[in-house]
Amino acid sequence: MRILVITPWYPTIASPIAGVFVQRDTELISSSHEVELVHLVDPALLRTADLEADATSTFPVHRVPMSRSRPGDLLSAWRRIRTLSPGFDLVHTHAFQSLLPFQGHRMAKPWVHSEHWSGIGDPTSLTDRGRLVLRLTGRLLRRPDVVTAVSSHLLTQVQRFRTGPTMIVPSVVREAMPVPIVRDASVLRLVAVGHLVKGKDPMLAVRTVQELRRRGVPTTLDWVGEGPLRSQIEDLTAGDDGITLHGSLDADGVSAALSSADVFLLPTRGETLCLSAIEAISHGRPVVLGAFGGQSDYVTEQNGRLVAPRTPEAYADALLDVSEHLDQMDPEAVAATIRERFSESAVLRGYEAAFEQAMSMHRKGAR
Repeated sequence: MRILVITPWYPTIASPIAGVFVQRDTELISSSHEVELVHLVDPALLRTADLEADATSTFPVHRVPMSRSRPGDLLSAWRRIRTLSPGFDLVHTHAFQSLLPFQGHRMAKPWVHSEHWSGIGDPTSLTDRGRLVLRLTGRLLRRPDVVTAVSSHLLTQVQRFRTGPTMIVPSVVREAMPVPIVRDASVLRLVAVGHLVKGKDPMLAVRTVQELRRRGVPTTLDWVGEGPLRSQIEDLTAGDDGITLHGSLDADGVSAALSSADVFLLPTRGETLCLSAIEAISHGRPVVLGAFGGQSDYVTEQNGRLVAPRTPEAYADALLDVSEHLDQMDPEAVAATIRERFSESAVLRGYEAAFEQAMSMHRKGAR
């Protein structure tokens, strides 16, 4: 089958980790189908080097500049999609913003949409303008034949906008090689992977470390990720050698950071799935996360704790609970709790089921 993938999230030279999960999923789909990808890219992120790099991609990539603040860009994007789509059997869009060019236009091909956007999962996280735009455009989720969501939490939110077929298809998480935790009885080593933004709440992570130390538990924190709160965190942790901001790291750097820690901590305010936590579990490291979001699908007593109260005391309690049970949390057993759910074979089966349902609806003339 020939599939045209359309996404606003995809890696660029300027933003190399943006949409990496879409890239992984598309590479997976391309192992069984003929795929081309349309990246509806923010013009500010597009570089000539991106076009050069695309020449080595395993599937053709079309970079289409699209700024949501310029209505003309939406029309240009639609024209490009309309030109390309006749050569394909099915259209597969990713993330809500990819639906915007379709407004007011008919898509005659079988259509699967995969939702990842946190704005759907938690509209309260949006600005007033963002919530207004979502109220006006949310009905676009009715248009595709089938909509997949990466978690049950997100699926419930998607179903507020549509009554048509929906299903859960998570993102691929590449299998890691869990290594034993080399315990140092003198310190609790924490690691976090995420942007330094309000939604991940790095300030609460720092206050949690301070609370643990106040209780007499020497604790370190290595934070992998960059963001606008960096200067505030640096001010809060000035002179603290036990809290390290590593900035952005490549996949090997992230893997090394996870493997060097005892526990993964992310006091997130909400997630559609939280791939960084899944990657931590795949490395055999238990996680302590905020309770709101898709992480409730896979965090269990065997691999972590979910924390509802947004206080350093509550997070410190959870971390101490996990720390006391680390000897019973064999890294291989921790990793096994999520291995099949996020494996390439399971994700591909999910996508194949969505594709077949969309194709079947068209064969039966359901549209």
